[in-house]
Amino acid sequence: MIYLALFVIFFTAIRLWVVLTNFLGRQWLRQSKVTSEPKVSVLIPARNEEDNIGNLLSQLAEHDYPHFDIWVYDDLSTDRTSAIVQQFMKKDSRVHLLDGKKLPQGWIGKNHGCHNLALHANGEYLLYLDADVIIQKGLIKNAVANMQKNRIDLFSIFPTQKMNSLAEWLTVPVMNWILVSLLPLALVRLSGMAAFAAANGQFMMFRADVYHRELFHKTLKNQNVEDIAISRLMKKKGLKVQTLLGNQQIQCHMYNSWDDAVKGFSRNVFYFFGGSKIAGLLFGIITTFGFIPVFVYLPLPYFFLYGIMVVFIRIFVSVSSRQNVLFNLLLAPLQQFSFLFILVNSAIMQYRKATTWKGRIID
Repeated sequence: MIYLALFVIFFTAIRLWVVLTNFLGRQWLRQSKVTSEPKVSVLIPARNEEDNIGNLLSQLAEHDYPHFDIWVYDDLSTDRTSAIVQQFMKKDSRVHLLDGKKLPQGWIGKNHGCHNLALHANGEYLLYLDADVIIQKGLIKNAVANMQKNRIDLFSIFPTQKMNSLAEWLTVPVMNWILVSLLPLALVRLSGMAAFAAANGQFMMFRADVYHRELFHKTLKNQNVEDIAISRLMKKKGLKVQTLLGNQQIQCHMYNSWDDAVKGFSRNVFYFFGGSKIAGLLFGIITTFGFIPVFVYLPLPYFFLYGIMVVFIRIFVSVSSRQNVLFNLLLAPLQQFSFLFILVNSAIMQYRKATTWKGRIID
């Protein structure tokens, strides 16, 4: 058990090093100048997004990038999503609406929508946005400048998450807590290894020539977590991927309730661990109960060292993710048990091999 306690100390130290690497490396999208202003096609798959789509289209209408158009794929919505988009089409010729088709066998709904959007887009860059993101002026310009400067084939951002309820504070910070403490984000761009792959479907900007050649959403049409799968596939093909953390340029309010958050994260939490349920569950157990062998089997100074490292991980993840540091520290124990619950729930869902998302059964 002493060796287990020492492993917990070592593993926590590695995670702190990763967090500090991400923080000191300033892994955010910065203000930059473009060398040219190529056309960007903004592609928005939407299913029952009447509460969000109007806000995003309004923000895009006021955006400061001079050369872009907007395509919305209405994926058989049963609400007013289509009607809202049509209202914007009357005022802005850059807005286009694609009516969704019946989902073919073997496809995930979002992948089918993204694929159809790409077939109609003619921009030099394809920017996929989820309908619930909140964007600021400068986002498209800075993203294009970043892709030009670093010669990126796929650029993705994990938006800053807005949280308005206790249920959100108990679940949403878990995503960045895992990401920022396990993945040195600089290696997503610098390393060709698929193990250092990450992307977020809420913001994915592709070089259009690369996308049209590979048709990633069609190739991975049945992948539930298509963003990470695409980034891994691109690395295997020798293409350049970069993923950064969000700042005020892009935000998102992902979930409105505990049930939505648990169901949403349970769909993809194991993909942060390479799809391995064993690795995910071991991470959850070690981070939740690792203090026990450290306290019982090692001298007290080791326990204090462990506690200090855990606190600093929380602090630097919160700062890097633009989250409230005090809230995350106070709620850390509850967040930890929420994470463990999500892991177990995800394992049960995968065992049953089916779940429901936005009115569709996903195998």
